[in-house]
Amino acid sequence: MRCPPDTGSGHSPVWKKLLLTGTLLASCTCSASPELSFSAPRDSWTEGASAHLPVPWHLDGLLATSWFRGREAQAAAMIVSPEGLPGPAHTGREALGAQGSLLIANVTAGDSGSYTVVLETSRGRRSATKEIRVSNNPRQVPLWTYPQATKGIIYSDLNFSVILEWVVTMDPEPELIWTLNGRIYGTGEKLFIRRLSQEQLGTYVCTGQNSETLLASKPVTISLPPEPQVDVTPTAAEPFQPDPILPLSRGSAIALITAATVGGVTLLGVAGFYCIKHLSTD
Repeated sequence: MRCPPDTGSGHSPVWKKLLLTGTLLASCTCSASPELSFSAPRDSWTEGASAHLPVPWHLDGLLATSWFRGREAQAAAMIVSPEGLPGPAHTGREALGAQGSLLIANVTAGDSGSYTVVLETSRGRRSATKEIRVSNNPRQVPLWTYPQATKGIIYSDLNFSVILEWVVTMDPEPELIWTLNGRIYGTGEKLFIRRLSQEQLGTYVCTGQNSETLLASKPVTISLPPEPQVDVTPTAAEPFQPDPILPLSRGSAIALITAATVGGVTLLGVAGFYCIKHLSTD
C-alpha cells in the first residue's frame, strides 16, 4: 500500500489536523504486517437504500476508527476521522455506527467501490477493505401500514399512532433498516410511531438484506390531512329592470291637473248637497 503524499500547506487548521491524522494512520497502515489485513465480502445495495458497513472483527479494546474511500488510507480520501469528524471525502450522508461501523444513507450508484477501515486497538492497528455495489434497479415490495396508505400516502393528525411493518419473508433472516427522508431512522420488522410529531412527517423506506438478496419497500409518505376546501359557486345576478316611466307633455299635465281639480270640486258639492238635504228633512 502506498503511503500518502505530502498534504501541503494551503488548508485551515482543522483540515490540517485531519490530514495530519490521516497521514499518520496511512503511514502506520503502510508499515503494518500483511497478516493484519482482511478483505470483507462484497455487498450489493440499491439506490436510495441505507448501506451498513460493519467492522469485520469483534475486537476488544477498540480505541478509534477511521474510514477512507478507496483501497488505501489516503488522507485526502478520509471519510471519518478517529475523532469522529468528517473528512475531505465526507458527503454529508455518512455516519459512524456501533462498534465503528460506517452507515451511508440514501446510497447512489456513485457510492459503488472500495471502502477502507483503519482500527486502532490496545493491541495495535488493523485495516480492512470492503467492496460495495449499488444498483439502480431495485425490487420493491409493499409494506403493511396503519392507517392504510392511499397511493403511497398515509394521512394522520399529530399525536396519533402510525405503524409500518415489513411483511416479506426472507430466508436467511434479513437485516432490516428503516430510513426517513433518506436518513437512517430505525431497525426491525415493525416501525411503531406512538405519537406522531412534526419531525416524523416524511417518506419512509425499509430495506431488507441477507446473504442472498436485497429488497426495498415501496416508499410510504406520512403527511398531515389536507385542509378542507369549500367549493363556493358564485350565483349569477338576475337582470333588474326599473319601472317604466311614461313620458308626459306640458299640455297633458295641465289637463290632468284641471280634471283632478274639477273632480274634487264636484265631489265636495255632491257631499254638501246631501248633507243640507239631510238636515232639512230633520
